[in-house]
Amino acid sequence: MPHVKSYYAATANQKLSFDQFSSNIRTQVCVIGGGFTGLNTAINLAKKDHDVVLIESEKIGWGASGRNGGQLISGFSFSDHFENKGIESDIQHMWLLGAKSADLVRERISEFSIDCDLKQGFIDVATNKKHMDELINRAGDWKQSGYHHDLELVDEIHVRKYVNSDAYVGGLIDTGSGHIHPLNLCLGEAKAASELGVEIYENTNAVEILDGSPAKVLTDNGSIEADYIVIAANAYIGSLNNKLRRMVMPAASCIIATEPLSDEQAARLMPSDMAVCDQNTILDYYRLSADKRMLFGGRFNYSGKIPSDDRIKVEIKKRMVSVFPELSDTKVDYAWSGNVAVSLKKIPQLGRIDNNIFYSQGYSGHGVAPTHMAAKVIADAVDGDDEILNLLSSVRHIQLPGGKWFSSPATAIGMMYYQLMDKIANYSR
Repeated sequence: MPHVKSYYAATANQKLSFDQFSSNIRTQVCVIGGGFTGLNTAINLAKKDHDVVLIESEKIGWGASGRNGGQLISGFSFSDHFENKGIESDIQHMWLLGAKSADLVRERISEFSIDCDLKQGFIDVATNKKHMDELINRAGDWKQSGYHHDLELVDEIHVRKYVNSDAYVGGLIDTGSGHIHPLNLCLGEAKAASELGVEIYENTNAVEILDGSPAKVLTDNGSIEADYIVIAANAYIGSLNNKLRRMVMPAASCIIATEPLSDEQAARLMPSDMAVCDQNTILDYYRLSADKRMLFGGRFNYSGKIPSDDRIKVEIKKRMVSVFPELSDTKVDYAWSGNVAVSLKKIPQLGRIDNNIFYSQGYSGHGVAPTHMAAKVIADAVDGDDEILNLLSSVRHIQLPGGKWFSSPATAIGMMYYQLMDKIANYSR
């Protein structure tokens, strides 16, 4: 299956094609999933002299890694879990992993000279006082913890110097985050992995994993025996592992790309050319592309159902126009969507199913940078250094009963509640 018809697919700067797997082989490591987690796990292990085979059920970057909002944002929330336990050294260690995750992506881009429209700067905007208070607290906590990039709080007047809209009461600028062309990053990493000796196969569906030493991955056209298996399928895990499937809920996230804006209009609406995200549960995120299109996206539902492109154009454009009214007559050239894997605790899930079967998933729509850090942690564990993985896997994740038949409706009801709370807070801002 080709990539979805997105702005990213239309502007991909290289065409990669890998064979379909049809054999029975033995290797050291088999990675399942050709997105950021899988590719970077494979790269890290190949650099440690492991023989690696990576299989992808569709095309490399077909899932969320190749069609997301392109927001390169530092940080993740593991520290919340460890704060409750009061383990100060663990809190700092987990916080540093998140704080350095975007740096890891920039290092990878530099290491392999990947052309993916990297730009610096991100602003987290507040639509109400409650959200602004949360940003103030976050800035204080991050500075106290030693964040190595500049943070700047801006009020209702000064936020317009960065995002020229009256929708916000303030924001927090993070110079350590930014934005990228995600599919070009993914393709660049696949090329790097292949050149390092990773065997990559596309259109190869993993249908079953058999425990053992070695373990075995059964595909539609053959099998792979491996000392270690890494599951990096995320929202598209399907029925491959029911336990992992019950730990996440697929949520549809949708994006539109307008026609190119004029230089003057782009500079007026987005003077800083930063990535932008609000803090609502059903959030909006947006940025300018390299050719000055407005790429505007938002979480759409928590049922896992993918809306039609025509509906995406209408509904997401409404949200864009509510932020930037002058774009009401601007043509939408592309509309697309895809599922992200949301965990109830909104933090990534890393761990083992068995001694030699590892997994990472559940980035909750905030995965471009954390996937790269997760890939480092998983690769280190496969290579024998599992201290960080053991720490992260101590987080107890909730499994929803009934798999897809229960988790999506239950989550949708929960999200409706939080969406209502967002509306109440925004109304009274």
